[in-house]
Parts: sequence; C-alpha cells; structure tokens
Amino acid sequence: MTSRSPSLRKPLAPSLALAALLLAAACASTPTRPPVSIGTGQPRVDPVTGEEITDPSKTAAETDTGQFYRDDGGLTPDFMYGRDVKRAAVLLPFSHPTANVRAEAEAMLAGIELAMFENAGTDFLILPKDTAGRASTAEARADEAVREGADIILGPLFGAEVTPVKDAVSRKQIPVIAFSNDRTVAGGGAYLASVMPEEEVVRIMGYAASRGIRTFALLGPDTAYGKQVDTAMRAEALKNGWTVIASSFYDPASSASSQVASMARLVNAEKAQVGLILPERGNKLLSIAPLLVVNGIDPGRTKFLGTSLWEDSSIWREPALTGAWFATVDPDNLTAFKDTYRRIYGRAPTDLAAAAYDAAALAITLASEQNIKHGGVTAPDGFMGVNGLFRYRLDGTSQRGLAVKEIRSSGASVVEKGVTRFPPGSS
Repeated sequence: MTSRSPSLRKPLAPSLALAALLLAAACASTPTRPPVSIGTGQPRVDPVTGEEITDPSKTAAETDTGQFYRDDGGLTPDFMYGRDVKRAAVLLPFSHPTANVRAEAEAMLAGIELAMFENAGTDFLILPKDTAGRASTAEARADEAVREGADIILGPLFGAEVTPVKDAVSRKQIPVIAFSNDRTVAGGGAYLASVMPEEEVVRIMGYAASRGIRTFALLGPDTAYGKQVDTAMRAEALKNGWTVIASSFYDPASSASSQVASMARLVNAEKAQVGLILPERGNKLLSIAPLLVVNGIDPGRTKFLGTSLWEDSSIWREPALTGAWFATVDPDNLTAFKDTYRRIYGRAPTDLAAAAYDAAALAITLASEQNIKHGGVTAPDGFMGVNGLFRYRLDGTSQRGLAVKEIRSSGASVVEKGVTRFPPGSS
C-alpha cells in the first residue's frame, strides 16, 4: 500500500537552533492519513520544562539541562518517559565554514520540522547533530546516535560523509537516508533522498522517445554533473536501442562558442529528429540556447531537453527555449509545500528542504507502522511526498514519478504528470 505524506496544519514558527530543537524535539498532531492538500491546523505541543523528576528508576543523561534521561536504551526527554519512543538522528553540517552550506542545513532542518508538525505524534524524537561537513565528524556523530538509540539516520549531506556514517550504524541495521546525489555511495544501508540526475535523464529521454525522438546528443559543462548526465544518457540509450550521436563538453568558466558550433554541425547533419540534452542552468543556458539557433539549429527538428536545473522562471522567456522539455518533480504537492514553508519561515525552501521533508515524513510513517528497518524503507509500492511518488531500490538509489514540463511563451506548463503508482515489478 502506498504510504503518505499528509498536510501541514498551522504550526508555530519553530526555532532552527540546535539547542532549542534538542529541548523541544517532538511534535503532536493527528496520525498519518491519506494524501490531502497542504493546509493549516494545529500548533506543536512543546514539552513542559522544569518539572520535578519523581520516578527514581530514571537515570539522568549526560546533559547540562537535566531534561533528558536514559530510557529503554536511548535518549528520552522527561515528558516522553514511558512511551515507545522512536528516534531520528539528523546529521547535517550546521557549522560548515561556508555560509551557503550552513543556510542549506538550516533549510533542511526546517523541512524536517514541518514534517514533524504534519505527522508526528508525541512519541517521535529528532536528535539534530552537527557534522560540520567533515567525514570524521559525521562518523563520530553517527556513533553518538547509535548510543542514544537512534532508529534511523536522516543525513548526511555530502557524499564523502555517507560511507563512514553507514559503516558506523551497520551493526545495528539502522537505515541511513542521505542527501548526496553521488550514486556511488548508495547501498549498504544508505538510501539517497536527493532527486538523482539519472532519474531525470531517464524521464526526459523516455518522454522524448514517446514523441518519436530516438536520437540524442549532449552539450554540457565539463563538470562532474555534466559527466553524470552524459553517462546516464548513454546507459539509457543503450538499454533501449536508441542512438547517441555525440557528447561535447565546455569549460563552464569560458565561452562555449566552439563547442556550440561543432554540435550544431553534427545535429544538422542528422536526418532524424534529435533530442539535444543541455544540462545547464541560468545565464550560461541563456547564452548557449540562442547561440545554437544562431549556428543553424532548427528548433523544429531539434528538441532541446533539460533537467530540473531548468525549474527556473528566469530562463523561460528565452525564445530559443520555447517548446523545450525538461524533467522535474510534479508541482502539485510541491507548490503547496513551498507556500506553507514561505508563510512560516519568510523565505522560499530549497530543493533539499523538500527532500528533507519527505525523508522525515517517511521515517515518521514507518515509525507509526513499527517498521523502521531496511525492508520498510524499500517497500515496493513506495511513498507519496511533496516531491511526488518515490521508492528506494535495494541498491540505495531512488525511483521517482517525475513530471515533464514544456517551456512556452507564457511560462512552463506540465505536459505529462508524474505517475501516482509504480507498475508492479518496475524499477
């Protein structure tokens, strides 16, 4: 049965400080239910602090506040004593030296809190831990999480941290829902919550093929991301018997004019319609797309294809991109999530904030089913989150029900929605 990520119901704006979260880590609302639109509702229930401890069987944890106690082998706040507490350790780089990374970590923690407001009862606890973006620190925080009774790990963010974390918790068979998009670190108990470029490539190529395009090329940056998209394109073409005529890479810090001219000649020499994948964003894309047209590419015979990097209204007014297709998360649930997040925090959520919301909602759903284990995470029917339908494969990568949008003069519109149910046996 497909699991759910239900609506948000009017939480009070929470603090993002780690200390505050450790003192008020559980939230109360109604239990999990079928999918509904994100709306408004009840505020969180915060723990009562400063109460006298009357049960002599409880042993104080090593904390300056005296509000946490060792109970059933794990860390438990006084107000949760006696409950069957489920714990999610959140490993993110809150003190990373780069300001943008720190901001991303806080945005992700905010997404996790919103999921708590949505589904968590009074027996679910989050344990935020700072990895600082270092593998050794992430491993130490994972060891702490094991000692504190964590049932699941949400994080870390960077690929280099994932292997030390999953190794640290492997003996306890604790699932790790990480946010890296480096598929080489997936598996062995780690599942990648980010929307993978490979999934976007599979989706957009499949849509193009359904419209008669079975010849492909790629023009992209000479970066790890550009190479990742190229590898995915070639693998998907080989799998389906499609043709790849060329891949060309440019220095992202320099002009791509020579590569554009060369690609235009190759594409124009093809008799078949070509799907040209452009894994680029922003101003660079706005310089490359019209340059391709200037070099003679006919948009009527060549369909520009993109990834979720194109989910950016600033590029949709470029005439050269009119009619182009790109893969992205289905906007139905995501739009409402963004509106709620903005209303509470006063800013737009990042893509990873939405991924963090879904990861936390998954953990809470599995906790309510007493099924926080690897078999629960890899349930074949999957889960419906704000990023749409998803499920984890046994190798730790995710399969997603992505949508396809077409860029038009008035913006970008969905031309094919993401699936809401995975076909049996597909992966």
